[in-house]
Amino acid sequence: TILIHTSLPIQYQMDGPVGPDLSHPDSLIRITSTVLKFRCPKITAKAKKIDFARSFRTVGTHPTTQSVLKTANSSRDYLYKSLNTGKKNVPHKTIAVAAEKYITPIHQLLIACRVQPESARLDERLIFEWSTGIEEKERSFKSEAIMYELVMTIATEAMAAAGTGTDECAAGEFKGACRNFKKAAGIFDYLAKTQLPQWLSKGGKIDDDALPAEAKIPVCEAMKVLMLGISQQMAVATVLMKEGTPNWSLLAKLSLGISEQFKEFVTIMRSKASSTKDRIDLEFFTLMTFQIEMQRSLSLYFHSRHYFEKELKYGLAIAMLHKAVSMTKTRETPTGRGLPEIRSKSPLKSLEKDLNDVKKHMNTLLASWEKDNSGVYFEKVPLKLPAEMTLSEGTQMMKPEPYELKVVDPVALILPDAGSGGEPIDMVDSDAELARQLQEQ
Repeated sequence: TILIHTSLPIQYQMDGPVGPDLSHPDSLIRITSTVLKFRCPKITAKAKKIDFARSFRTVGTHPTTQSVLKTANSSRDYLYKSLNTGKKNVPHKTIAVAAEKYITPIHQLLIACRVQPESARLDERLIFEWSTGIEEKERSFKSEAIMYELVMTIATEAMAAAGTGTDECAAGEFKGACRNFKKAAGIFDYLAKTQLPQWLSKGGKIDDDALPAEAKIPVCEAMKVLMLGISQQMAVATVLMKEGTPNWSLLAKLSLGISEQFKEFVTIMRSKASSTKDRIDLEFFTLMTFQIEMQRSLSLYFHSRHYFEKELKYGLAIAMLHKAVSMTKTRETPTGRGLPEIRSKSPLKSLEKDLNDVKKHMNTLLASWEKDNSGVYFEKVPLKLPAEMTLSEGTQMMKPEPYELKVVDPVALILPDAGSGGEPIDMVDSDAELARQLQEQ
């Protein structure tokens, strides 16, 4: 299910002139800050009963190792319960904390198996199973690789950070939302550039269904770009919430930058992760199309106000606002110009009232400017916007918040006697070949 979260009604006061209120309305803030909430990945019920203490019973006799195994069990159980609550909504902050707590012990076990391969033996197989949160339908994926468990837990932390940002956006707390979306971008960037490449090695062909979307490099690349675009939406909303006249020129550049980032996200998904794109709810990409076009329209709207109020280029401002208004019209064909059609069952339906209010505001502002120009300024309105007076590219101001795994010491894995113990652990990199081939497809 696609959930569209707009911010709550905002009490925004501004001294207005005599006549129509030409200040930007609350609806414009809600439109520009509309975001999507993805589901978090989930540990499946089948994988609930994993017991690290049982699996490492023979080699995990050292007191420190036993403590880490116990922590891994308890923190994994807490994460499982946070992700699988049925109809009860657990705060995303709780999920993020649960994922972060589990990452440390599972990382310690992974390092221990890598540096002590001769002692890395199991008494009981570990079979990890997760369902994807990015795709429309929940599909589960199994693996015996501890790295797989670590990657999916890190991805869960990323999606929980984004979910926290969404919750804060819905409450009008745009600064906090901005920070959490940048945090999510940093985690996805880490997965794409560091953690997932470490998992890859040479191998043969595999099926595209072998890994969840969250464990694919192109998807993580795309999600980083998406999260940065959303964080910039929060920055625009923050500026619009402040009292006084906003910096229209800055807002124009930021809004165009948002449009460019959303377009880049779609391009990456289409060119590098097409099979995953096909499994994501189509309504999500309808929202992306809406935001790409709406942010371009808002960029022109902000830029026109800059020219009218700061540069005193009245004719140019009127022409630019005309263009902004035309871009809010519903497109006649799926590939035509304008906004996508809002169908009765579309999640975009929740935006329709605010969209109509923004259109009304733009038209009221345009009519006021045209009246002033015809009676006071008498500036010629250009039929075509001069290229040198328009923005050739936007500003992408947001950077991912750097993310690194905490430095941990490996725990001791001790074989009682040579040749004794359980099965050798073939799980640390057992999915490496599978993962590498999946990224190459």
